[in-house]
Amino acid sequence: MSAASAVSSKGAFWFATYEGGLSGELFVTLLKKLMFNRRKAVHLVVDGLPAHKKAIVKEYVASTQGKLTLHFLPGYAPDLNPDELVWSHVKRTGVARRPLQKGEKLGPRIHE
Repeated sequence: MSAASAVSSKGAFWFATYEGGLSGELFVTLLKKLMFNRRKAVHLVVDGLPAHKKAIVKEYVASTQGKLTLHFLPGYAPDLNPDELVWSHVKRTGVARRPLQKGEKLGPRIHE
């Protein structure tokens, strides 16, 4: 299970989980969910994951006519990415601290 997330400058948090790795197509699907019913422009800071730089992503961003702009972090900069702080906290204090019980699924626990 993997997760993608975004943190706003005011502290709002959005996330989605998915199975497997992130492809350009899946990233576009997640971006569409993030952008659903947005009234204001979104400036999204992303890392250098190859899926973030695919042609399909560039095409989708262009189709938003300036409503979505991607800003890329330097090559390795976890200290500049507030999402890394969120997931570090989850790993230290949340879901990862208690093993799954027999029959329990990870997805529902993460969403909880």
